Amino acid sequence: MRRWRRVDPWGFRQAWAGFMLCCGGLVALTAAGAALHKVRTEGVEARMLWQLPLPVAFLALWLTMVARFYLVGLWHNERGLLIRHIHRSRLLLWSEVTGFEVRAARLLGGATVRNAVWVVTRDGPVETPVQRRSRIVGWRKNVGPVLSPADFDLTLARLREARGDAQAGGGVVVR
Repeated sequence: MRRWRRVDPWGFRQAWAGFMLCCGGLVALTAAGAALHKVRTEGVEARMLWQLPLPVAFLALWLTMVARFYLVGLWHNERGLLIRHIHRSRLLLWSEVTGFEVRAARLLGGATVRNAVWVVTRDGPVETPVQRRSRIVGWRKNVGPVLSPADFDLTLARLREARGDAQAGGGVVVR
């Protein structure tokens, strides 16, 4: 099993990001088709060549960010746990993971009103972007999946099951 599997349930944010990804892809295809049609019917003008990189760069950046937003969350396979944020990803091998905890999410060095899943490793705890929904007024970090209490508990159960399966399977297989 080399494939990554999502741990946290698919929610509204992922559905919205997927919709925006489809819309951005449709805009990109439409713009490319219109540009190709103009080139075929009118030919290439020097003015058109220097105007093209800006919209292409914007669409590429936008689609990349939407795709990264879609992938934010927790993923696992037999090697370990992949924690995906918008700007970075971190792989924790199962041999490094010692457990999972629920603690307050951190924002600018302080606690927020939402609890998050924390992965306990040999080197210390690591915060994940997966958070439990809270109705308490206060600071919130809106960077990842915000789950209902039932889905949050399901995510913790899936994490513990995946870690147990990895330990029962004899550890990490390196190829």
